Amino acid sequence: MPSDPDPNDNIPVYLDYTQAELDAQYDQSTLVSDIDEYRYQWLAQSAGVREMLNCRLSVSYGDGANEKLDIFPVASGGPAPIMMFIHGGAWKTLSPDSFSFPAVRFNSAEAIWVAAGFDLLPSVSLDEQVQQNRAALAWLWRNASSFGGDPNRLFVSGHSSGGHVGSCLIQDGWRADEGLPEDIIKGAVLVSGMYDLEPVRLSARNDYVRLDRTAARRLSFLHNIPDRLPPLSLFWGEGELQEFRRQSRHCAETLWSMDYEVEAVPVRGANHFDLAFGFGDPDSPILRSCLGMMGLM
Repeated sequence: MPSDPDPNDNIPVYLDYTQAELDAQYDQSTLVSDIDEYRYQWLAQSAGVREMLNCRLSVSYGDGANEKLDIFPVASGGPAPIMMFIHGGAWKTLSPDSFSFPAVRFNSAEAIWVAAGFDLLPSVSLDEQVQQNRAALAWLWRNASSFGGDPNRLFVSGHSSGGHVGSCLIQDGWRADEGLPEDIIKGAVLVSGMYDLEPVRLSARNDYVRLDRTAARRLSFLHNIPDRLPPLSLFWGEGELQEFRRQSRHCAETLWSMDYEVEAVPVRGANHFDLAFGFGDPDSPILRSCLGMMGLM
């Protein structure tokens, strides 16, 4: 016999979402028929770009096996602005190997593309993943001249969980401890990120993200908005799940209410995975925003 309905099934656990609804809002794979097709295209395009362009692959910024950077210097030798990209994958999948493809467009505009590598959850905590990316940023600033980069024109970008991690680099409270200037980040382009981790903590994703309430708040940009905000652009897809759209809109509206100037753009017709291609698409507002922020348009 079927079991009786759970009386808690229809009780909201966050905003108006029941537990099942909240869990579904953090499963972007439901938007597409075959997520592996996106992964294949990212990998294939990136492999071709690595064969085409001058690149320095798996450059160590730390002692860990995954603490590596794929760097694509400009042909002129620089000094050129640097865009550090933090990949997505729900904090637990993918690697820099999938995100070499935007380097073609950035190099053509005389900018250096850097795809950051780091350990994935649950082999490390989310705190450690954030710390690794902060260490990568510090390494780029200290070693920019070794690959033709300009340490005074260092930018950050990220997609999905990489957008979240990128927002943690903007937060205050860590740069002074690393001996870095507070204005080390000259701008950030964050795409489809999560800026408040409380709903993530309450969702099924927390089975591997393993946040408690304190950690969720510590790692949430919206609870740690810095006193000085670099130029910031937020993007999300009109075809994304409702909660991801809400996260980006709410972040933009919060910053606007504090009189920060922030670009916020919903990308027409794009789902969550389409947006990653935007960093390499000359017709995408994402690439145009990156290059415009870097003064290259």
